[in-house]
Amino acid sequence: MKVTATELANDSKSVLDRVIQRGETAEVQRHGKTVAKIRRKAGASREEMAELLKSIRFSKAETEELKRAMDAASDVIGHAGRD
Repeated sequence: MKVTATELANDSKSVLDRVIQRGETAEVQRHGKTVAKIRRKAGASREEMAELLKSIRFSKAETEELKRAMDAASDVIGHAGRD
């Protein structure tokens, strides 16, 4: 869906409801040009999780345990982006 910046300012609840409930992407336009996109965010990708966990100093054993747990979760959820 395309909305102007003014429409977004005046009716942000409705726009966000459509994004969240229907999974639509809102293209926010200003002076006829798209300046932003708003889309639903659900969960974190494997890559995002790996990036978040980089700051933690896991031992080799902990790293392997975490990898097994993530693989098991991927099997249950059906995530196709597995290494």
